[in-house]
Amino acid sequence: MIKKILAIVGLCFCVSAAAADRVLLVVSSAGTAEDPESGYEFDELTQAYWTFVDNGYTVEIASPAGGEPQSEERNPMWVHNTRFLEDETAMHAAANTTPLADTSAQDYAALFLIGGTGASIDLPENTALQRLVADVYQQGGVIGAVCHGPAGLVNVSIDGKHFLEGRHVTAFTNQEESMFGDKEGKHWSLEDRIIAEGGRFDGARPLELHVITDGRLVTGQNPFATALTAEATIQAMGGTPKPRELYRNEKTVNLAMLAMDEGLETARAKLEASPEDYEAMFLALLGYYQYQVAEDDVAVRDALTLMTLSTPYFEHEMIDQTIAAAEQRLSESEG
Repeated sequence: MIKKILAIVGLCFCVSAAAADRVLLVVSSAGTAEDPESGYEFDELTQAYWTFVDNGYTVEIASPAGGEPQSEERNPMWVHNTRFLEDETAMHAAANTTPLADTSAQDYAALFLIGGTGASIDLPENTALQRLVADVYQQGGVIGAVCHGPAGLVNVSIDGKHFLEGRHVTAFTNQEESMFGDKEGKHWSLEDRIIAEGGRFDGARPLELHVITDGRLVTGQNPFATALTAEATIQAMGGTPKPRELYRNEKTVNLAMLAMDEGLETARAKLEASPEDYEAMFLALLGYYQYQVAEDDVAVRDALTLMTLSTPYFEHEMIDQTIAAAEQRLSESEG
């Protein structure tokens, strides 16, 4: 009898030890051939994948339907994407995701929910995911989610109470929805749903690298905060992420925030010192989209600052026209 008990204890220890090094990334299966821009966010998957792998974790990928779900654009502009696309193991994992119904909470120390246009469609309705989130959390695991990934936390209950109730969280904001096409917002507002379930929603400026840790729940606001959100998830698991150089997209977002906080000349000096560290086209587009929803002079000036900062590294007729429109709008307002 004693030997039998020891064997059972040993088995449990092995399962726990194995689970301590395993992370499950969850992506949407809702992409459609009719809309090639739908599905999960590839940029988020690749950043999260490499963050966990580079820190020694075994990473698996699951989705509601399993198999190979459709992703949004696989942009080779970003190094984390090209690295993933050139890695056979990573690409095989993305092409052969495990159905969520076939996963078991005891196998994982953490779940990390990836966003994208599909996440708000199928993740909130997936009962297997709801059970998995609740079970992983109740067994002492960590839940991470980024951008629209927190949609998978909606409808999750533990002991008859909304999982999000009273928790401090962030996600893709209503302001970001309005700036970038409101494509996901046609289904429902994630920010509003989180608040409706009692969550304490905390949104930063559009595309700011904003991450919130509330105990064993870690959330990030947008795609550019993915790596930082994954690193915060590792910290919530009791680990210490390895030092790394920020990705170019992270550096570009930080430069945009610097420009709006400290002015054009401060940011321009930083850009001129190492232009290869930043993506000028992204600065221009962020300014362009911000101008489209600007409601006051402060927002117009911020948009103008970002578009101006991008020149002469990026030039486009649309940006030139929007710069002129912003300058005219400010002139009329001040005149």
